[in-house]
Amino acid sequence: MDRVLSIIIPVYEAKDTLERCVQSCLAQKDLLEKELEVILVDDGSTDGSSDLCDELAAKDQHGRIKVKHTRNFGVSHARNIGLEMAEGDYITFVDADDTIAEFFAEDMLKYLDEATVIVDETDSYASNSKISGYQYIENSILNKNTHVWGKLFKRQTLRDGHVMFKEGLSIGEDLLFMLDIALLQGKERTIRLISGNGYNYEENEASAMNRAFKESYMDQLVCWKEAEDRLLPVAEHISQYAFVSVAASQIMTALLVVGKLAVVPEGQRDADITNLVIMRVGDQIEHALKVRGAFAGLSAGYKVKVLLFRISPKLYLKLYGGYKK
Repeated sequence: MDRVLSIIIPVYEAKDTLERCVQSCLAQKDLLEKELEVILVDDGSTDGSSDLCDELAAKDQHGRIKVKHTRNFGVSHARNIGLEMAEGDYITFVDADDTIAEFFAEDMLKYLDEATVIVDETDSYASNSKISGYQYIENSILNKNTHVWGKLFKRQTLRDGHVMFKEGLSIGEDLLFMLDIALLQGKERTIRLISGNGYNYEENEASAMNRAFKESYMDQLVCWKEAEDRLLPVAEHISQYAFVSVAASQIMTALLVVGKLAVVPEGQRDADITNLVIMRVGDQIEHALKVRGAFAGLSAGYKVKVLLFRISPKLYLKLYGGYKK
């Protein structure tokens, strides 16, 4: 069977949005039934999503839906399972609370040839020709294009390069995946950027980015430090500005983490976790500030936050918490 496109959907507590998401994936124009598969990886859902996955698969007369049930290991594990199951020439990731337009695949696929590894629907960087992996990192990924949705990936390249999602992270796994595939391309011009609006992203208030503070929220610190570690060995191929951008992101995400803690009422904060957050955030800010240009690259608001936090982390928590209330 000639599969052209595999759509991987990690599913966790998505009963209210999953059917709409799946139907949008099945409605892709210019693809025969045999050319499309939708892979639902149920990540230990308890809200009825698990049964809904099976129901949707049973209702599809063309057998395009595959379902895999696992325990709750997180979105990275679910996507990795999907990658193992996929049979399509190309892969795209869709979140269970999002949808794609009926022309999404059609618009993407028309830009493909044998030498294209990624087609990315983005406005982060404009180019009329294919760009290299290094260009993609510097001009697109580090320009707020750190997510995996809205893109097509060549499956064989992912397989051959052993590109997988880092498991154990609740935030930032997309960034590291994108860096890994881009670094694998290096100087090769294999990435096509296109404009479009085929992916419909829905803001999810229950997502990891929007939940009340948890210790795992510090994964943001981990992912941006690992991003730096991935880029250092190829420093000769990218500009110093890329490292300034990474350092600025390290500072901003560190402040986001401590900001999440600040909105927790002081009497409800765990003392050990508070001290750990202050230490980890402080270490990351000091590390990032060693990069020439990092502080200058911040907005005025972030500069004030950095200065205040360095003077007194506890005062920062008090003032920021009061401001947010």
